[in-house]
Amino acid sequence: PDLSEDGISRLVLGALIHFQEDCVASGLAIEASGFKLELDTDIPRQVGLAGSSAAITAVIRSLLTHHGLGTALPPHAVADMVLKVETDRLDIHGGLQDRLPQAYNRMLHMDFREELMVGRGWGAYSHMDESLLPKLWLAHGAKGEESGKVHADLPGRWAEQDPVMVRVIHELAWCAHRGKEALVAGDMASLSTEINRNFDLRTELFGEDALGENLEMVRLARSLGSCAKQPG
Repeated sequence: PDLSEDGISRLVLGALIHFQEDCVASGLAIEASGFKLELDTDIPRQVGLAGSSAAITAVIRSLLTHHGLGTALPPHAVADMVLKVETDRLDIHGGLQDRLPQAYNRMLHMDFREELMVGRGWGAYSHMDESLLPKLWLAHGAKGEESGKVHADLPGRWAEQDPVMVRVIHELAWCAHRGKEALVAGDMASLSTEINRNFDLRTELFGEDALGENLEMVRLARSLGSCAKQPG
């Protein structure tokens, strides 16, 4: 099938094909039963809000339920399948984060330590109480472009152990750790510091030119006394 067309149909078709082939390869029993699948989304397209991952996650979870396999895959495995649909099937570049809160349907602290990722293939994911969050404001520009284009060179840079990327990734991990501690303690000032630090590190990694309107929005928020960052 042609998966080159843009839009939500491409995401659905890629998920359907990958799900069937993956189930056959891993020995999961699925029956050739017909079904009708309709998908709608209110996530703005191509503005960095993980809309593609959300659509594919919804399709995969629906298929698991339809075939009576709702508990056959733990959430981290569902997230991994969604990532493979994007990277292997649809050539959409992305990291590890977006699909995990979607698969768990919870706010998560995600620990991607190398010994975990290499040793067992997934990290340590702990649920957090959403009521700990302060009020958040979501803003986005007009339609952008597929975020995978910005992420395209990151796997290569990591494989080559690019010094800037290695340092930034390690510092981002500590931001997440300190942010979790601040959130649990109700220390919004420290949480704000880590949010701003996260954005500054990501800017160092991607460069200001790649951020476009996101950079303007963050600067505006900061000028008004708020912390701000991109999703991720």
